[in-house]
Amino acid sequence: MRVVYTVILMTALLWCAGIMFAPLWQGKPDFRGSVSDFLYTFFSASCHQLPERSLFIYGAKLGVCSRCTMIYFGFLLTTIIYPFVKKLSNIELPSLWILFTGVALVAIDAGLEIFHVHNNSFFSREITGAIIGMILPFYIIPGSVRLFEEFFSPPKVVPKK
Repeated sequence: MRVVYTVILMTALLWCAGIMFAPLWQGKPDFRGSVSDFLYTFFSASCHQLPERSLFIYGAKLGVCSRCTMIYFGFLLTTIIYPFVKKLSNIELPSLWILFTGVALVAIDAGLEIFHVHNNSFFSREITGAIIGMILPFYIIPGSVRLFEEFFSPPKVVPKK
């Protein structure tokens, strides 16, 4: 259980570090510039990275847009506090309605923009991103623990009758 949690936490930490290192190392003449280029390319597979929808640090945009930034950092924050809220041995998932509600908020915020009903803002993108990011660990951590237990636990012996 601790191993599963630690892998998830370290992955989230490295992911968020990559989001921050991409702009901090951008344009550097040494290996850091190459790492920055790689990080921007890596994150482009999952994010549009539009400058007008991104946060900036020291004049360079983060590795992902503002919504994705909040999803990932919300996920990291909740993963850090997860052991204080739930036991790591917990394999029960919350109601799927909680997850669907978070996804629906993001879909509504994006959909209103796509269909020109209402322009979303940095605030709405960041809030909806943070909400879904903070919900996901309550599904991913217990789901991963359960998966790990099912694959790596010795098979249960059923007594013969």
